[in-house]
Amino acid sequence: MSSAAGPVLAIDFGTTSTRAVLSDGGRVRQLREPASDGWSWPSSVFLDEGVPLVGTAAEHRKRLAPAAYRDELKRHLGEEVPLDLGGRGYRPGLLVTLLLQSVRQEAERVNGAPVGRNVLTCPASWGPADPRREELLAAAGRAGIASPDLVPEPVAAALAPVAGDPLPPGSTVLVYDFGGGTFDAALVRLGGGGAGEEAEHTVLGCAALDDCGGRDLDAALAARLRANGGAALRALLEREGDAGPRARLELTGFARTLKHRLGAEVSASDVFPGSGLVVGLDRQELLSLARPLLVRTTDCCARLLRRAADEARTAGAEPPSVDAVILVGGSCELPGLPEHLAATLRLPLRRPEDPRTAVSQGAAAWASGGPVLTVAATGPLPDRTPLSWPLPPGPATLLEWRVGPGAAYAAGEVLARVRAADGSLLDLTAPRPGTLRAQHARPGAQVAGGDWLVTVSALPSRP
Repeated sequence: MSSAAGPVLAIDFGTTSTRAVLSDGGRVRQLREPASDGWSWPSSVFLDEGVPLVGTAAEHRKRLAPAAYRDELKRHLGEEVPLDLGGRGYRPGLLVTLLLQSVRQEAERVNGAPVGRNVLTCPASWGPADPRREELLAAAGRAGIASPDLVPEPVAAALAPVAGDPLPPGSTVLVYDFGGGTFDAALVRLGGGGAGEEAEHTVLGCAALDDCGGRDLDAALAARLRANGGAALRALLEREGDAGPRARLELTGFARTLKHRLGAEVSASDVFPGSGLVVGLDRQELLSLARPLLVRTTDCCARLLRRAADEARTAGAEPPSVDAVILVGGSCELPGLPEHLAATLRLPLRRPEDPRTAVSQGAAAWASGGPVLTVAATGPLPDRTPLSWPLPPGPATLLEWRVGPGAAYAAGEVLARVRAADGSLLDLTAPRPGTLRAQHARPGAQVAGGDWLVTVSALPSRP
């Protein structure tokens, strides 16, 4: 891997909130959202008479016109039906562009100049053919975030510093990433720096649930509050015009606030805004409503571990032994979750120093080894020879040619850039100088290791 050149912007685009880190050498800066001075952007958009507002600014306006507000943008990526905001339809990717544009602008302000390299995280379930991944990349491009590396969220989380003693190189960890809208798990073997050790982290397997997160629990809690509030509360929620949608937004936020309070209180209640009604929950209700979600997450982990063990046995290797479970994501603060994991997975639990920023911090650490992997062409280079590259397994996408037909290139010069199946970028180089004679694939084409991509004429070696 080549050495890093300049700062790196790492963005964790989440269902409920988006966090970003600017990393330059050994200096890592968590970016603040200008509208709130907080460490994250709410992943939401509001259209104020056609003028888009994102993040906290959108949250401040949502009660004025609920129909012009949207959150959980990530859950809508890949959908064909436009989202209705204020009576007009917008593709989800366009709304994501507005949010990412705000993040990029803050990064450029802090950096004092455009950032040359970008890393974007995505769920582990978004494979090479997933339209959500392509729409996220397109949104980033429109936002001015050029050619970002894609890193699976749980893989990035595995690189975040953990509280307490660091895990030793060679450890195998199960990343349990329970976020606002999704659940992701990854089995990762940590790399090391010693002789005979793998320097890079190795992903042994990933799994995900796209409909299992903190927001799903919030919805269940809101339904329980609606039932607890009786006819008076239901009447508020079903009023005509903007009043009913406004009250339903209030109820979801109200449920989320009580959920957080129940981390420290046995029961929590408050006056529902604008009603005078006292509505509450107790911790037992919270645990009861959360249990189906928690069971789904640990079942997902169990399937991942079984699959990894079966694949190892098929290859004639020992099944991986998990040294620790790393808890990541805001929903990992849920009461009862550590006890459930200890009882079902029966593995040691570890937490990052900051579970909420672990993915963005880990993505920055992932990028710290260098800007882009470089892959040298294989085989001898006689006159007018085809070049191929040993690409990683899976379909890769040719993004662009850097050298055109008839152009000369130097030894080690980048001829083309591709995106591997895992989302990472690779620069394709030739070990000797020459002239590119013909290209055999167009940008956007699917390519694989060993494909004949170009024909070149190598310059003769000097005696």
